[in-house]
Amino acid sequence: MPNIIRLNDPTMQWCGCLHDGMVEMTNYLGINAFAVAMTSPAILLTAALSLCACDSPAQSTKRSDMTPLSPRLQTLFEKTRTVCFGRFVMTIPVTATLVYGPANVEHEINRYADASGELAHRLAEHLDIVEGKRELLHEEDIVKFPLFGKVVDGVLPGQKVAFGSSNRVGYTMYSFIPVGKDLFVQHSNNVRPDADEILVFNRVASNLRSRSESEIPAEPGICINGGFIPLEVEYEKITVGVRLKEFPDVHFSVEVQKNRERLAETGRLELMLDEAKEEAEQRGLGAVYARIKTFRRGPRQLGAWQGFEFVSRRPVYKRDTEAHEFHFESLGALYDPLQPRLDVRLDSGVIKNKKASVKPSITDEEAIELWDRLLESIRIRGTSGGNPGTGEKERTPLGKLTISGGTCSQDGRWRSNDSGGIEGGARRHFAFWAAQAHRRTTSFGTTHREKNHS
Repeated sequence: MPNIIRLNDPTMQWCGCLHDGMVEMTNYLGINAFAVAMTSPAILLTAALSLCACDSPAQSTKRSDMTPLSPRLQTLFEKTRTVCFGRFVMTIPVTATLVYGPANVEHEINRYADASGELAHRLAEHLDIVEGKRELLHEEDIVKFPLFGKVVDGVLPGQKVAFGSSNRVGYTMYSFIPVGKDLFVQHSNNVRPDADEILVFNRVASNLRSRSESEIPAEPGICINGGFIPLEVEYEKITVGVRLKEFPDVHFSVEVQKNRERLAETGRLELMLDEAKEEAEQRGLGAVYARIKTFRRGPRQLGAWQGFEFVSRRPVYKRDTEAHEFHFESLGALYDPLQPRLDVRLDSGVIKNKKASVKPSITDEEAIELWDRLLESIRIRGTSGGNPGTGEKERTPLGKLTISGGTCSQDGRWRSNDSGGIEGGARRHFAFWAAQAHRRTTSFGTTHREKNHS
């Protein structure tokens, strides 16, 4: 069970180290790669063409809200619908298809539509894979992993949690969760033997409910493919794509990922562009690189996100066709589920998940109009808690109890009431909306917030 904590005094901040939570689903579950694969045969030029702009100044291109849509896009956006992903929504054409990619809510979770009746079969297939790795274990591993090959009941009726190991370092854990007609499978491939991670799996399972694609929940929480999880969690990452039957080679994708103790400064789009340009010149590809047409390159504000935008068209090169490559990235804020790292992309010329494979079905002007219309529709999903426009969140008053494992509801010092030794000390500092620790990571226990001692 999660721990109860109470805030002491609002003084210093504390940030803890959290688990990664990003794992890879095994092939037997039938997961296909979601992201567009970079499979171009032009190996040396791929990075430069995918990331860089030409040396000449970027051309100024007005956005869709400044000029009327082209006739084809006017028809496309005559009827629209709102779709939910993570804690956000966006507006897409009625004829568009929303494609859900990998989702992480503490750990990766996938949905199998109309497959709840297949739970026993899928579990048996998984156990066959687990048993196939038993021979890799040494004698001391049998003691280290006493749950290897075991299945335990989860908190929900019919939920099963299977244990294995693929690296002799930690457990693999797979939680099979029947929800209505669907089957959800959540997993982690590296769980410490001494961690009580099953509490995390059970917490997600007990809050998971079915959701139709048209449902936009009014309560705070996370929209995933066919489901909704009304929780505050340490780690969350959602990926979705939009496919247009009118422009089948155009792929639009969005990824939101909650930051934890640091921002990914080294992966900034602007730095990658500069590095790719330098590498292209060093490889003697400067002439090809200079043919990249840049429409926009620079800072862009998108709601609460301050980010960087790169809008370009790459040239024909060897077997690659010309293709649009648009990219917006914002690093977001620390520990804020309403201002996560945001990565948005649009690619044309895509066929069978391979870029620059077919001549784009969309013009430069239409591509930019479509990009602006979809990008600018991304927004925080309005809920009954907080202000969705600003991401304002309610703060907990002094002395009030709260549950660990979510996000901190007030700046300050929190004191544990648990008896016995507390790892890291009985008093800890948390920043407002930072992730509070579970017992599994810090043994922080039942705590409370007292008056300000500053």
